[in-house]
Amino acid sequence: MKGKAAALLLTLLMPVGAGAAPADWKLKASPHFDIYHEAGWAPNSIAIEMEKLYASMRLNLSMFAPWMVKEKTKVYIHASQQAYLKGEFEPPAWSKGLAFTSKKTIVVYDSGDLAKLRAVIAHELTHLYFETYFAEKLKYPPQWLNEGLAVMMEDSSHSAEGGPWTTALKYIPRERFFGMRSYFSSELASLNTDQKIGDWYLQAFGIVRHLYSPAQRLQFRNFCEKIRDGADLEKALWEVYRVRDADHFEKKWTAWLDLYRAQDKPGFGGQRPSASFNFQPVKLSSFGFTNFGGGK
Repeated sequence: MKGKAAALLLTLLMPVGAGAAPADWKLKASPHFDIYHEAGWAPNSIAIEMEKLYASMRLNLSMFAPWMVKEKTKVYIHASQQAYLKGEFEPPAWSKGLAFTSKKTIVVYDSGDLAKLRAVIAHELTHLYFETYFAEKLKYPPQWLNEGLAVMMEDSSHSAEGGPWTTALKYIPRERFFGMRSYFSSELASLNTDQKIGDWYLQAFGIVRHLYSPAQRLQFRNFCEKIRDGADLEKALWEVYRVRDADHFEKKWTAWLDLYRAQDKPGFGGQRPSASFNFQPVKLSSFGFTNFGGGK
């Protein structure tokens, strides 16, 4: 994300569309969320699902957003994609969710698929919690780090063993990955195909999975703190993970990926997909609003 756009999001008030009337929101409260739904009935079991997500996110993200323990997050759920696009929050046409850091609010829409809705919410909540940590220093997290963490939490919303991103990371052809030096300096805006954008997101997911294993929770927190405090990437990698530079990190990550792929956790009901398997999340913009990967 460009600096001006990042600064704008850190101070943004909730936008209201010039030509869109506010929806008739109904409130469904849970212990940690105020859930506003547009339809007459809230999505089935949404409060229960939100509290399940909260339990996982508190374990993984409360070190970045301690406020999540005492403050409620607002979640707006439009009744449909059409209502979402025409609603008062003025989302980009390609988006499936918005996160408003200063308002501790996310906005999504109900596609009729509870698993996908849960995944979108997990993704947007991660952005919300993680970005408030950087906002304390008037900073914005590196794009790859922000998206990689959001995709990791999105994927874990499917099951403890992971979801489609886990499967894709196991089977994507190695040549589809970017070299680490070029990857860390890349921006989504520079990518011009759905496949490249999907591969970029998948690599972000893989990198964060490597940096943030359960045994490295404190290390990951320290790494993010150094990045937030202004350390360059290679300095932060060395001080926290004893990785010399991007080339050294690429060797270590490739070795980790080989072990990760060797684990006996196949997807697709135990059947290895064919060589034509192609995981292509929908095309996104680099402006910072996020989308759920997995097809158009």
